[in-house]
Amino acid sequence: MAGLGHSWNGNDTFTNGFIAILAVALAAEVSSVSLHVGGSDFSIAFIPYLAAAFLFPPVWAMALGGVAVFIVEFLVRRKPWVKVVFNTSKEILALGLACAVFQFLGGEPSVEGPFRLHAVAVFGAGVAYALANSTAVCFAVSLAERIDFKEAITQMYGGAVLYDLFATPIPALLAYLYVQYHLKGVVFLSVPLFVVRHIYAQNLKLEQANRELLELMVKQVELVEPYTSGHSKRVAQYARVLAKEAGLHGKHVDQIATAALLHDVGKVYEEYAPLLRKEQKLTPEERSLLESHPVRSAELVTTISSLRGPVELAVRHHHENYDGTGYPSKLAGERIPIGARIIMIADTLDAMTTDRPYRNALPFDRVVEELRRYAGRQFDPHLADIAVRSPTIRRLLGDVGVQKVGLAVSLSRKDLLRKERAAV
Repeated sequence: MAGLGHSWNGNDTFTNGFIAILAVALAAEVSSVSLHVGGSDFSIAFIPYLAAAFLFPPVWAMALGGVAVFIVEFLVRRKPWVKVVFNTSKEILALGLACAVFQFLGGEPSVEGPFRLHAVAVFGAGVAYALANSTAVCFAVSLAERIDFKEAITQMYGGAVLYDLFATPIPALLAYLYVQYHLKGVVFLSVPLFVVRHIYAQNLKLEQANRELLELMVKQVELVEPYTSGHSKRVAQYARVLAKEAGLHGKHVDQIATAALLHDVGKVYEEYAPLLRKEQKLTPEERSLLESHPVRSAELVTTISSLRGPVELAVRHHHENYDGTGYPSKLAGERIPIGARIIMIADTLDAMTTDRPYRNALPFDRVVEELRRYAGRQFDPHLADIAVRSPTIRRLLGDVGVQKVGLAVSLSRKDLLRKERAAV
């Protein structure tokens, strides 16, 4: 601690470095981008935090992270005290662990120079920091939402931890630039980082605007067929869980969830409205027309260029059966895009577990029975097994069951045939 005080009071390099890295950390925290999935944030604040672990003695690195998080959480975001304390403590703990691992593996604080690159120590610190943060967040989520720790990890993280690990050299570069060039080095790296963050934020806003337009189209479908209200969002929720538990990560999971949200958007076309409202049995020609909706949905989705490819294909083929008896292309097995196979199960889960005019929602045990019975025929057997074993799916279906109690009472018997066709 004596050396600590000497470093602060007696060396402008240390003082200026602490202030400069703290300023970058504050700016990064304030400018974090809110993501539409789960309300999480994308932030580059880990870069100055880990740089502090490479530059300063552990106590000072922990102090820098704690001060930055406390100021932003309390004064800027105005979060409740319990969240302020948790997030501040989490950052201090993660930085303390990162510093300990860094020094244990041979790294040394280098704010007063020279900077010595210890690749193993740098990577080890990144691993420790990422794991400490993710473990703390998942533990808090599991307590707050009363879910298993494993389930919390599935919900919160795809490839995010790996991203942090692969980005570990950037904090090391920031530390090196400060040692070599002082404040000019910090500016040299920070400016392009914030430019990239700004570009990312603008792209995210554009994607969000596009998504909101598509959700508006989904709501329009629900106006044509009110019984399906909330159906697409629930299917997207189930599909996201299944995709994660099937071992898919990051962008692929998001693509499948988006496709699930939009899988029936083609029903917005006026040609389908009479079929959805018709009370009598559909003729073969009418049924053939209704079965064209996956293709029309896919065509509509491709009007947004970013959705062409996996999203489009998942929408187009979500009614393909695993044994090749589905439509529109009679694909079978692995030839069916995995997104479409996931949506097929998610779509069926919602159909079976929401009330219908002619029956109540099926209990989960009956759902399991049906999924197993048609595994290998209608459903991908591996994905069906994931669905029946998933505690997250079981919990989500239970929540929907509570919300949908009594819905059948509000619908007349004459709606029966067109409600059945809504699931086609």
